[in-house]
Amino acid sequence: MSTKAIVRCIFKRRREGELTLIPGEVITINNQDIYSGWYEGMNSNGEHGLFPGQNVQLLMDCETAEKIEESYAADSHYEEINVVELKSKNSNGHSDTSGELVDQDYEVIIPEAEDKRSSNESTPKRISRLYHFTKTEAEPFIEGKTVKTATRIQLTFNENGASWMYPIVPLECTITNPQIETKYSGMKKYISYQITPNDTNISVYHRYKHFDWLYCRLIEKFGSIIPIPLLPEKDIPWRYSDDFVQARMGGLQAWINRISRHPIISQSEIFQHFIRRRDEKEWKAGKRNAERDEAVGGMIFSEIMPSSEFRLLNVEETEKHLTFAKCMGESVRNLITVTEEHTARCTGSVKSEYVKIGKAFSDISASFAKSTCHGKESIGSALAFVGKTYDDIGNVYFHQPKQDVHCLLEISKEYKGLLACFPDIINILKGAIEKAHEYEKLAQVNKVTVKEKEAIVFKAGVVSSAIQAEINHFNHELSSDYKETIQHFLYEQVQMYNKITDKLREAYARFEF
Repeated sequence: MSTKAIVRCIFKRRREGELTLIPGEVITINNQDIYSGWYEGMNSNGEHGLFPGQNVQLLMDCETAEKIEESYAADSHYEEINVVELKSKNSNGHSDTSGELVDQDYEVIIPEAEDKRSSNESTPKRISRLYHFTKTEAEPFIEGKTVKTATRIQLTFNENGASWMYPIVPLECTITNPQIETKYSGMKKYISYQITPNDTNISVYHRYKHFDWLYCRLIEKFGSIIPIPLLPEKDIPWRYSDDFVQARMGGLQAWINRISRHPIISQSEIFQHFIRRRDEKEWKAGKRNAERDEAVGGMIFSEIMPSSEFRLLNVEETEKHLTFAKCMGESVRNLITVTEEHTARCTGSVKSEYVKIGKAFSDISASFAKSTCHGKESIGSALAFVGKTYDDIGNVYFHQPKQDVHCLLEISKEYKGLLACFPDIINILKGAIEKAHEYEKLAQVNKVTVKEKEAIVFKAGVVSSAIQAEINHFNHELSSDYKETIQHFLYEQVQMYNKITDKLREAYARFEF
């Protein structure tokens, strides 16, 4: 019997026989037991294929499915919908909120089954981002649409334009103590992490799916104005190995560091809920409230406090921001390529070359040992030490990327994702500027009143100033992070070459006989 399900997370088809999933779409599932958590089903266009079961949520009644299908069919833009609480109906027709849907791991991943995939195909990657904002994202806000929200975001203004209001005491969160836990009588395992904010030192525990939920909510709420960093990817085959757990914890720590440093996200109700709610009922109630939030997407601008200093950026300034984002994105991608190639050389060809040199000196040392000349022991010993020295230098190069290049590579990958978000954000800024200019022209020919024009220009100024505040914050973070990272890189490089120099000096001293 077929079952209906709603798509919660995007999935892009990568192979023949797979089915692309669009958030909000209702899928008909024909088979839930294909392999490794994959389902077989059909979308609203009649296309059949396989997809990860974790990316959809089963619907418990036909009436709900029909309503969502009608709503989805009417939405020509395929916008990601906010998944509300689905209530199952009992036989009397009353709502039953006691039986919640199964708490599935809905991490946006693409599992792999060895018996179904060819060995020469690369492992699919986690869907990297859900950004799909357009120029018209803020248009409802600019045209006067209102939503219920108690949150107020304040901007300050200086010689550089708009800026966020920063908290007096910066928030910091540490992630420690990963634990493997079980549910369903031990049938399902997962890893939870202890999260401790610095202002209370009261810890909460969250698993990866909670981080993924937060990530999706942050994109939905703030994505039209703030680039959200990517979560670390999932590595199913080594899920519970110590190396994987430590690497995952390090990735989550870097992610939450970025979020905690942001003056708006760190103080938002959704993030505060994530780092402070310990009670299970309060946690689930907070999740439902977050998923019902109306101030999402372009309506996030309704939370900006009014100010007489709002300023509409001009087209030239906007293009400069876009050009910078694209240029920096290209430079960062190039830096990633260069550092990855450098790492490969250090752990491969460079070490091999030094090992060959070391072996050559060792062979000469062994040849001297067969000599009958006087003093062969001294020269033989010195040459053997030179051979060992070059072996050691090869090992220094082999281990060096972990000390310097790794940090540079990680920060560059993080900014690669962040910079990729800016074209969407600047598109929204362009849309606001175009709307303001459109109403200015209409006012000149008396097609709209001056008051209507001023209202539109003011709202467009809100969008412009808020995005400018984020650009200023991002540029400060970018400069600060790369300054610190490059300093660390150069310091470790100096330490490495000092170590090599010391080894060569020691080898040189062996020939003073």
